[in-house]
Amino acid sequence: MSTSRVALILEGGSYRAQFTAGVLDVLLEQNVRFDVCYGVSAGALCGMNFKSRQIGRPNRLNLAFRDDKRYMGLSTFAKTGSVVGYDFLLNDVQDRIDPFDNDAFRANPMRLFAVVTDVLFGTADYLPVDDPVLDLPVVRASTSLPLMAPPVEIGTHFYLDGGVADSVPVEQVLDKAGYDRAVVVLTRERGFVKEPYDAQMLAAAQARYSKYPYLIDTLKTRHTRYNHQREHIWCYEKDGRALVVCPPKPVEVAQLEHNGEKLLELYIEGRAEGMRMLNQIREFTA
Repeated sequence: MSTSRVALILEGGSYRAQFTAGVLDVLLEQNVRFDVCYGVSAGALCGMNFKSRQIGRPNRLNLAFRDDKRYMGLSTFAKTGSVVGYDFLLNDVQDRIDPFDNDAFRANPMRLFAVVTDVLFGTADYLPVDDPVLDLPVVRASTSLPLMAPPVEIGTHFYLDGGVADSVPVEQVLDKAGYDRAVVVLTRERGFVKEPYDAQMLAAAQARYSKYPYLIDTLKTRHTRYNHQREHIWCYEKDGRALVVCPPKPVEVAQLEHNGEKLLELYIEGRAEGMRMLNQIREFTA
C-alpha cells in the first residue's frame, strides 16, 4: 500500500471553474481520492463540493442562478458592495434551496485549504476549511476579488482573493507543505500567457488601497508571477511530481457569464478531459 501523499490543486477563475466542476465530477464518480485539496477562489468553492462529494452541484448552481441578481453580477455589487451575493449563496442556497451536505463534508478525511491574500502584506496565506459552517469566512475571503468585494476580516487580518498572491499554489504544496505529488486542475489552456492589469484597474486599486502599498505591488506584478508559476508547473510535471489537467483550447467564458450554453459546454469539456485522463490520474494517485 502506497504511503505517498497526493494533493489536489484547483485554480480559480470565476465561471471558468465550470471546467473544474466537470473534471471533479468525473473523479467523484470514479471514487478518486486525495489526501488534501488546495483551492483558490472559485477553486475553493469547487473544493468544498468535492469534499462533501456532491456530484453536479457547482454546475447546477451556476446554470440555475446565472441570471439571478442575488447570485452574481453588477446589480449585486451595487446593492452589497460585492459582485458575489454571499448572503444568498452561503445562506439561502447553502441551507435551503440546494442544501450543502455538512455531514458528508465533516466525515471526509481529506483536508481542505483555501488560498487567501493578506491585504496588509500582499502575501498568500493558506487557511484550513475544517468546518463547512464555521469556516465559510475563509472561503468568502478566497473569492473576494479586489475592487469587486470588500476584504474579509479573519482574526486580526483582512483578506482578499487568493489568486492575487498565489494563483496555483504548487510551490506551497510540493515544496513547503511536503506533499509528494499533485494533480493540478487549471482553468486556462497550456499556452495561456497572462497580461498585466489595465491602467484603469490599477489606478482604481491605487485609490482604493492607498494604505496598502504591498497589496498594490502584488497586483502590479501578478502577471509576471503567474507566468513564472506556470513555468514551475511544467517543471514539476516533467519531474513527475505534477499531473496537469487543463482546457484543451482557450476558454471563452466571461467572468460574469450569462450564456448557459457556454457554461454547460465548458462543464462538458471538463468532464471529457477528466475521462480522457482518468487512467493517468488513477495511476498518478495510486
